[in-house]
Amino acid sequence: MPSQESFDVQKKEKHLVQKAKQEANQEDILAAALGMRMGPQKPSATFWQPLKLLAYSQLTSLVRRASLKEVDRTPRSEKVHNFKVHTFRGPHWCEHCARFMWGLMAQGVKCADCGMNVHKECSALVPDDCKPDLRHVRKVYSCDLTTLVKAYNTARPMVVDMCIREIESRGLKSEGLYRISGFSDSVEEVKMGFDKDGEKTDISVNAYEDINIITSALKLYLRDLPVPVISYDAYPRFIEAT
Repeated sequence: MPSQESFDVQKKEKHLVQKAKQEANQEDILAAALGMRMGPQKPSATFWQPLKLLAYSQLTSLVRRASLKEVDRTPRSEKVHNFKVHTFRGPHWCEHCARFMWGLMAQGVKCADCGMNVHKECSALVPDDCKPDLRHVRKVYSCDLTTLVKAYNTARPMVVDMCIREIESRGLKSEGLYRISGFSDSVEEVKMGFDKDGEKTDISVNAYEDINIITSALKLYLRDLPVPVISYDAYPRFIEAT
């Protein structure tokens, strides 16, 4: 008959062996999930393949976040000033530093969108909080989209709204919509009308019976945008997403 002491020793050794097997199984699971080799090479378990892919995607996401530059993380302003060299008539003071603008020609710069007047050296210090004014927006076509919507205080450029409204009212049954081009002189006339009269431009059926003129004017507006609808900053992200 074995003694109680020897029985306790066997029980303790059995517990240690079971604990070692559990730890080995856990290491095998972790190795299979992360694609690592620990100890002798064993056949890969297909059961842990989804877990491996999940762990890899999470690690890749962390690496991409860590690789982002600090500049990319900081929020960007919606509208920057459009400063251009300007010759002022009469005395003018800088709206940033409040100092006098000396000189006879090209005394400073003027924002073409909001009309702000500053020294050339002060233009780099002005916050990017441009608020466009209709008095300074001289054209609709070839105008920055952000400038136009802020100047008219709308969600979309009024050219898009007016053209879409006209197309939906009388052009949905037309054949070749957005494919057939309108008469170029009439399209140019619509463009000049928007640049001159803005929202008062008449693009009704009485003025332009051919709906293709309106569709061509809308396509021309989108084509003439200095910054496209898919902006240059967002374009690489769209390419990466595809």
